[in-house]
Amino acid sequence: MRKHGFTLIELLVVIAIIAILAAILFPVFAQARESARQVTCMSRFYQVARAVAAYSADFDTYQPLTEYYSSWSNVDNPANRYTPMLLQPYVKNWLMFRCPSDPNATDEILAACHGRPPRNQIEREQCYSLTTNLGYNYAYLSPVGCYDRCGDFLYGWRNNPTHEARIKMPANTILFVDSIWYRDPATGQPIGGGNWVIMPPCRFWRNPSTGQSVDTFTMLYTPSRATRWYSYGIYCGCSDWQGAGWLLQQARGWCRWLELGGTWPWHRRERMVVAFADGHTKAFTPSQLTVGCDPRPCMNGFILDPEKYMWDMDDYY
Repeated sequence: MRKHGFTLIELLVVIAIIAILAAILFPVFAQARESARQVTCMSRFYQVARAVAAYSADFDTYQPLTEYYSSWSNVDNPANRYTPMLLQPYVKNWLMFRCPSDPNATDEILAACHGRPPRNQIEREQCYSLTTNLGYNYAYLSPVGCYDRCGDFLYGWRNNPTHEARIKMPANTILFVDSIWYRDPATGQPIGGGNWVIMPPCRFWRNPSTGQSVDTFTMLYTPSRATRWYSYGIYCGCSDWQGAGWLLQQARGWCRWLELGGTWPWHRRERMVVAFADGHTKAFTPSQLTVGCDPRPCMNGFILDPEKYMWDMDDYY
């Protein structure tokens, strides 16, 4: 008896079935891969948050410095150390500072933050630190303020890290959030990994008993009042003292990365990983990060509920 092959119709039916199955399954596989990347990102955030606890224990329970030698982004200065560089001895792996959902977080891209290849290991580590995906809530936990000689980036600017005792609710105080280094002004797409600092969405609180506005950046006033703080405000059409904060729909050009304060939803369903001061991690949408706050460009919004607002230390009321 002669054997027959598949007819053209049968082949087309099989191909159609395979195409339908692929259309159904590929998005499922993609979501599974992204879910795995998000889990990895959360695990890395947790490890770095534990490193912060170890660092704090070694330094009289003060939070890590935003920058050890406050020449502020002077990457050519070999004495400069940024937050990830201070934490790296506790973490011991630079991969822990990167989120695998960020396609720009590669050695080649991150090491080029100078606009040229790094000349030595210090420059390479500085670039890895500046372009980490763990954006530090520095404005509350370790603000960089200018107390004298503000035009002198070598001496005028310095850190004022907060003491652990000042953090009223560690489980509700943001430590790190998924971040972005830069966005293409034309396309809005992320470029160059993350950023080691992020901005809070609100700053002021109106005391209901007195009706007076309270500046929640209290760390900038001790031990003496800072005359300026590094806030990106003057670059983005805002007051330097008040700060850019979340520019929302008003971000343009270089400032596009501050649309969400430098945070960025790398994960599916527009979510970003958040690590809290007590060490736990969770995924949030941008709107969930502004709970208890009325976010407006240039930090003109007010904190509405200090107990729900997740960025501050709740030590002013």
